[in-house]
Amino acid sequence: MQLSEDQIIKLAPDAASVKAGKGLASAAKWVLRGASERALWGHCQGSGKNPYQTQVDLQNIAFKCSCPSHKFPCKHGLGLLFLYASQPELFSTGEEPEWVTEWLEKRAGKAAEKKEKSDKPVDAEAQAKRQEARHKKVLNGIEDLQGWLKDLVRNGLLNVPERAQALFAEISKRMVDAQAPGLAGMMRQLQEINYFGEDWKYELTAGISRAYLVAESYKRLEQLTEDERDEVRTLIGYPQAKEDVLANGEQVADDWLVVASESRAQDRLTVEYNWLYGRQTRRFALFLQFVVQGSLPETTLLPGSVVVADVAFYKGIAPFRVLIREQKGTGEMFDITGEGSHGNLTGAMQAYRSYMTRNPFAYEVPLLVRDVRLVVHEKQLWIKDRDERLVPVSMGEASRLKGFAVTGGREFTGFFLAGEREWRVLSLWIDDKYYTLSNEYNG
Repeated sequence: MQLSEDQIIKLAPDAASVKAGKGLASAAKWVLRGASERALWGHCQGSGKNPYQTQVDLQNIAFKCSCPSHKFPCKHGLGLLFLYASQPELFSTGEEPEWVTEWLEKRAGKAAEKKEKSDKPVDAEAQAKRQEARHKKVLNGIEDLQGWLKDLVRNGLLNVPERAQALFAEISKRMVDAQAPGLAGMMRQLQEINYFGEDWKYELTAGISRAYLVAESYKRLEQLTEDERDEVRTLIGYPQAKEDVLANGEQVADDWLVVASESRAQDRLTVEYNWLYGRQTRRFALFLQFVVQGSLPETTLLPGSVVVADVAFYKGIAPFRVLIREQKGTGEMFDITGEGSHGNLTGAMQAYRSYMTRNPFAYEVPLLVRDVRLVVHEKQLWIKDRDERLVPVSMGEASRLKGFAVTGGREFTGFFLAGEREWRVLSLWIDDKYYTLSNEYNG
């Protein structure tokens, strides 16, 4: 797999590592340089007597280096990638050294062992007993939450901004005690609303309504379809066991384009959201990873790259979230402007409404829209199609500047997460080139 400079930068733990890695992207720094379809390897002469052994798994991005650095990937791994991206002809091709082959085979063995473990059956009877006890606690918590929400609305919302921190923190703790972490998270989202902005009333009422709808739906689980029950239970905070998802979830094999990635801090973890789009299936998939501070994700997915993988979808109403059951390597880029994308905003909005009709619990809906432009009108950012249809767009200042810089007012194809009031654009394609609009560094 040939990575671009932007994709390599995305792997770096911080800006300093990028700078150091680029400083090593010189043939003079490497006394050995080799490449195969599976890997890169090299010997980088450092300050010590022996050069550092550096290797990169190109199929399922991973690094190994004999240097003492605590950063991962280290500057040597990044430097090797930067050099290969700019001057691949400097690398000898052919048989992999034994130390590279052993490392790759060891990684493949661990992946196979992990897959074997995931195939083991779950003790359904013990699981049912635990869930029954939890169900009662959740129902008690829901009664408290619904009464609390009714009192909040009855007393009026105008004084909420000045006491939001204490107000929602208390009910959030109550939901944690009731073993309903999903509802606790919804309360924290209400706490984190920007109450200095103009739209806080809309965000607050929408959040209250969504929480009440989920709570009420849980009380009526027997009246719901199986998919609806799975959706509601997940929103309440019941985890779907990985073993169960891998064994019983819908299995889909495809070449998946990583259309966007974004990270969000959550407690002591970083949650990485990776949006995938299938070549054959034209389906969206969302792969989440929870990363402890200072470490790299278990699976590295680079925005703009294609990964060949079998995935298993979580249960729910037209779900997006998946687990990667088996990653088989990398694939070639493909045209995304097929039947899964929309040629105008009218069609895209119809797709959004159609999905929300099926799943009223959804917060954002992924969409690919082509032939649109970024425009500014009355200080608001919009996307505009050829029919002069407009949709408001939300972008951070850095993303906005980058978006206008790379498009120059021209039409592009964009990946959007469509919400009720505005859409977010996470990436775009123009002149057959991919651009991510997320943060430049993971660190």
